[in-house]
Amino acid sequence: MSSARAVAVVTGAGRFRGIGRACALRLAHDGFAVVVHARTPEANEREAESGWRGAESVAAEIRDAGGKATHVTGDLRDASVRRSLVDATSALGEASVLVNNAGTPGEANAHPVHETPESVWLDTIDVNLKTVYLMSCDFVPVLRDSKVDNKAIVNFSSTAGHRPLARYGAYCASKAAVEILTAQQAIELARHRIRVNCVAPGSTTTDMIDGTLKRAAQYAKTTYDEIVNGVMKTIPMRRFAEPAEIANVVGFLSGTQSSFMTGQTLTVDGGMTLI
Repeated sequence: MSSARAVAVVTGAGRFRGIGRACALRLAHDGFAVVVHARTPEANEREAESGWRGAESVAAEIRDAGGKATHVTGDLRDASVRRSLVDATSALGEASVLVNNAGTPGEANAHPVHETPESVWLDTIDVNLKTVYLMSCDFVPVLRDSKVDNKAIVNFSSTAGHRPLARYGAYCASKAAVEILTAQQAIELARHRIRVNCVAPGSTTTDMIDGTLKRAAQYAKTTYDEIVNGVMKTIPMRRFAEPAEIANVVGFLSGTQSSFMTGQTLTVDGGMTLI
């Protein structure tokens, strides 16, 4: 890392049990100043009981641990929000890493493709794919001109981007598209010394998967615990990932240890897609 303060931007990082928060904390631990983004400041019921304030709370955690951080809240489809992220990055230092983690399950496990409401389909593609494109439009010029030596973009796919899953149509399509977009960006941005890689998590202990599995239980007319036990049996390691385990891979892809690696998707799923 050069003498300039390197800044990492992490989108979709406002949930206490989220992968985004874990990524922000990991990158702060690795010495990056961090711009923490969340779509909304609203907390779920569990978070509200502890006074959780989304991205603001994550940024505070980083500062309390001695790091540098700020936060931006808003929908990434809004150009003014993306401009605020660029401005926040410039205020902290030099852009180094962009982690495109923001995503939505798109009511996964609720509809077959032909019954998916158009509004759900379009919102899923918008949030999971279009925002990756939009963030690149705004941040590639900033990364290109940055004075730091290490420049990286880390996109988020999913094991659902590798294969079709019943009633996951919008989610699978959006995540598969992110993987080919990652490869496309990698060949185009290599000349600017910007590496672009992708992480594809499997089942992880987050609020997002809780909602997806509850919808699966409703569809199958069974219990949430039965669904969880069924999913566990498809994972050779017989457990879900912890968000920090996904963040460790993001930390690797964001740092200099992966300095000759670009255009790759790393699957982190406990072996689930092997069987």
